[in-house]
Amino acid sequence: MDILKKTIGIFSVLLVSFIQLKAQDLKQDPKLVRGKLKNGFQYFIYPNNTNNQQTAIQLFVNAGSLQEEDDQLGLAHFVEHMAFNGSKHYPKNEVITYLESLGVKFGADLNAHTSYDETVYKITIDSKSKENLEKALDIVSDWAFNLSFDSLEIEKERGIIIEEWRTKEGLSARLSDQTLPLIFSHSRYGIRKPIGTLDILRNFRRPTLVDFYQKWYRPNLMGLAVVTNQDPKAVEKMIKKLFGKAKNRKPEAKRISYSLANHTDTLFNIYTDKEANSIDFSYIGILPASKAVKTEADFFENLKRSTVNALLKKRFDRIAQLDDSYKSASMSVSDLLLNNGLSVGGATLYEGQIKSGISKYLKERERILRYGFTSSELSDYREQYKRQLQRAPENKELNANMMLSQLKDVFFTGQILMDKEARNGQILRDLDRLDSLNLLHHLQGYFKPGNTAVMLTAPERLMAEVPNESVLRQLFAESAQADLKKWTDHIEIPQQLLSDLPISGKVIQKKLINEVGVTEWQLSNGARFFLKKNDSRKNHIQLTAFRKGGFIAMDSSDYVNAVYAKNIIGASGAGAFTRAALTKFLNGNSASATFMIAPNREGLSASANQKDIKSMFELIYLKWTQPRVDEKIFGSIKKQGLDAARNKKFNVMDAYNQAINKAIGADDLDENTLSVERIEKDLQIDRIVPVFKERFHSAKDFDFVLVGDFDIDSIQAFVEQYIAALPTGYYRSEQRIPAYKQRQDQEIVQYAGQAEKATVNLFYQTTSTHYDYPEILKNELLENVLKVKLRKNLREEQSGVYGVGVSVSATSEPTDLMRTRINFTCEPSRAEFLIGQVQIELDKIIKDPSYFVEELNNAKVQMHQVYDKQFGKDTFWSAELRNHIYYGFV
Repeated sequence: MDILKKTIGIFSVLLVSFIQLKAQDLKQDPKLVRGKLKNGFQYFIYPNNTNNQQTAIQLFVNAGSLQEEDDQLGLAHFVEHMAFNGSKHYPKNEVITYLESLGVKFGADLNAHTSYDETVYKITIDSKSKENLEKALDIVSDWAFNLSFDSLEIEKERGIIIEEWRTKEGLSARLSDQTLPLIFSHSRYGIRKPIGTLDILRNFRRPTLVDFYQKWYRPNLMGLAVVTNQDPKAVEKMIKKLFGKAKNRKPEAKRISYSLANHTDTLFNIYTDKEANSIDFSYIGILPASKAVKTEADFFENLKRSTVNALLKKRFDRIAQLDDSYKSASMSVSDLLLNNGLSVGGATLYEGQIKSGISKYLKERERILRYGFTSSELSDYREQYKRQLQRAPENKELNANMMLSQLKDVFFTGQILMDKEARNGQILRDLDRLDSLNLLHHLQGYFKPGNTAVMLTAPERLMAEVPNESVLRQLFAESAQADLKKWTDHIEIPQQLLSDLPISGKVIQKKLINEVGVTEWQLSNGARFFLKKNDSRKNHIQLTAFRKGGFIAMDSSDYVNAVYAKNIIGASGAGAFTRAALTKFLNGNSASATFMIAPNREGLSASANQKDIKSMFELIYLKWTQPRVDEKIFGSIKKQGLDAARNKKFNVMDAYNQAINKAIGADDLDENTLSVERIEKDLQIDRIVPVFKERFHSAKDFDFVLVGDFDIDSIQAFVEQYIAALPTGYYRSEQRIPAYKQRQDQEIVQYAGQAEKATVNLFYQTTSTHYDYPEILKNELLENVLKVKLRKNLREEQSGVYGVGVSVSATSEPTDLMRTRINFTCEPSRAEFLIGQVQIELDKIIKDPSYFVEELNNAKVQMHQVYDKQFGKDTFWSAELRNHIYYGFV
């Protein structure tokens, strides 16, 4: 009896200790400065102690469309728009004009969004000086508490928001209208779409809009996140000064927390549409939102969920390599809304295989839910994750957007922000605690029967093939009763990437380009190798290679094979390795190498952390010299290509796009002619490797650019062993230069689609251009000036568009070409008028340089800031060196 009591006592102590361990609170990142003002306003400040002299700010409002009254549908979103149309200290559009003068780009650096239960405002600003930061915070303070709601500005914004609504109209909107009622059935979400209704958007009165703002924009429903290069304590003082005096308006409206309605059944919706060009089967289950991560137990639960998602993706990726019953498939779990998560899954199907594809998918889904994951799948993932954490390069720069996303979770859910090292350490400890049985229970909890919506959408022309609800229910029942075995996947893995070392070549000449700190090596096989040491990412390198050639240096009869060669070769593995074997061999290894054949060049992109540099060079040599084609992969990719070409002609925009391509393209170019007949006839399995080898059998004239943190002596040994060892010799370099014609003005009008909207594209192009670095800068400046001028006219003055797209580009390869594209969506009856406004703006810019001085100066400031932000990164040097070498600027 005493022994039993002692045993029980010891067990009780251990149990209490275990529970306490599991409930142990996570420690907040000590670098985070957070607080709550007397009025309830919360703030979160995180230091960005890098060379990035910018501050990223987000204002969180704990209110969205769910808080709207019946006569306010769409007004939460409308309030968000009005923040850029006048406040106490910044009338009309002055806030945009002022911020643009500081280098802020509207859209990229200055934006906002409204959803069901939140509104978020965003600014990223140069903050070398405290004055800029304080001004930005002053603007945010005005957004929070002092919007003007000028009547004239409201009327202008009506048109802009109606045009935003119009951009969403069409097939995607109709599909959404079919899907959302099932998910949001019998809940407030179903009657509170953030965009609202046209009737209310057109007819609401100013007091109704102001009422929403005054009711919900109050300090105790707000939070501010700041990621900054400035002293957090100084920023904290600014926040207290600017946000501390605001009061919560009385009486306070109660902030009700809404959830989706639960139901016990599985709801079905089968929808066909004339404009649909894919067949999609999906199901969505409603879950409670995942618990905010505050304790070690929460952290472990979150890791289980992320592990389940990762393993589900890997399983379905593997199935796609083995079976072509459907194009693609997935299962996953995510948080959609503040109070709800979703378990989702589905497959994109082939015409002629709708029923069989759904059946196959449901059986694979059932196999996973019945047996879970194998110990091999879990151990591979665990090892991969550990090696990724252990080998991750030291990135000097903090990702401000990622940090803001985490701070948003801190505000809305109460989640604990962990220090990176502490988080990684917790992951490494918890990974060892994962087991297959535990994950299976977790997985089954996510995908329980009931509380689910099932959707099947397809082109209307396939209606006869589309199964009805009764058939779908039968397929679910059959999969639940199916005789399914546990998942097995035996993969033979060679012991090493290369069975024999290649005969090494030599670096035969060295040259130092002092101006940019670049070393150039001439290799014995005729290739050049450029090296730039850079430590913006510690222990990491990236390598690119390129040579003029591509599709237009090949016989036109092999065009289709050349287009598909990259994907087929890339998905087939290399040498003795199947794709699956290569993936498994490189599990946790950071080395990667991807080859490409483009219209006018061929090349590769590779990268690795320092510990895996040798693997990277071996991988390049293996893929370069031993390409292979997997018959199943070829068949699957060809099948997908045929399906895409078959469906393309049913796309309402296809005739329009083809007419544009014919008008602006070269008459003698093969591009955009991948018809069903051509793919069927020309895409041949026995031509894929020869086509690849035609472009890669010789390394002569290839230029390699290596950027990163490396030891030059070690790199030379690898370069001589693997890159200089690549084969050399003759290769076909003569290109079929496309002949772009100088055409007269041409108008293309295409009537298609069910939505009341016009899609407008304006092209201006010339072959009279001198492509060099000054020309690139001029084009970028012109593009930025046009974006602002057209935004001011078409959006802000005319209320005719939601946005205007502008691109100004030029090239000298394979021939001189400069092209400007201006595009927008609008009400059909206003298209001609708005096109006229575009031409008016272009004429003013052409004739009067003084007309765009302000916009030009702002564009210069923006370009300087982008340059300052990008300069010094590996990606900056890699792109700059590649472009200078390829276009002959060096």
